[in-house]
Amino acid sequence: MDIGTFAREDSQVTEAIKHKPDFIDLRMDLDYRLTFREVSKQLTDEGIYCTLHLPSSPEWRPQDISREIVPFIDIGADIDAKLVTFHTALSSIFYPDTEIDQFLQSVALACDAAHERGVTLAVENLGLFFTELVLLFDICPRIKISLDIGHAQILAYQNRAISIIRSFFDRIEMVNVHDNNGSRMIKDLIGQREKRDVSHEEIRDMGVSYDLHLPIGEGEIDFQAVFRDLKENSFDGRFLMMCNEPGRFAEERTKFEKVWLEA
Repeated sequence: MDIGTFAREDSQVTEAIKHKPDFIDLRMDLDYRLTFREVSKQLTDEGIYCTLHLPSSPEWRPQDISREIVPFIDIGADIDAKLVTFHTALSSIFYPDTEIDQFLQSVALACDAAHERGVTLAVENLGLFFTELVLLFDICPRIKISLDIGHAQILAYQNRAISIIRSFFDRIEMVNVHDNNGSRMIKDLIGQREKRDVSHEEIRDMGVSYDLHLPIGEGEIDFQAVFRDLKENSFDGRFLMMCNEPGRFAEERTKFEKVWLEA
């Protein structure tokens, strides 16, 4: 089992190294200031490997995603990232079927680019359901999963991570650990829809507002249930501590290890 933290700035990498994580997820999903060549050498010197999270933007339409992320796949290869994660637009919650079809036609370009560079590409669950994942894996059979437990709680009474584990366990390369109160979005959304139509953009923004990245135990997620399913499948891979404060990695690692042992 490898336990890691994340960084979006060079200074965060330096600070994280002090706590001796097994790996650091270099994230380009929000404002980031990473000097990849220097950071990569620093991690190599310390015997710590990296994973990479590619950029994403709510302004990108589904068909834009492959074109936007393909150039960054080269960075993953250059820094020897053990896993490169991206978000998809493959969600019927946010997009019509026509745009999902366009995405499926274009995402193969990203898969091919990753394969040519020897990069392991993974999709992070965000609004994804079983059928949509099956469609993606049919198009790109090499794609793996970065299973985000926090995202799996958004707009869900039962954390969707459990169904992903049971259906796609062999594809899980990393598990992102953070807490929230995502099921409350259901009541919030129903309440708003009783008053007026709610657009896809508003639903997406609501999802972001509920995706709080809280420390373990400060939200409603039943981590023991999720961890139990992972243990029953003998998962011994990567766990990424994703509390919004990377400086709390040591504390979150201790919490995680306690809950994992109790599951």
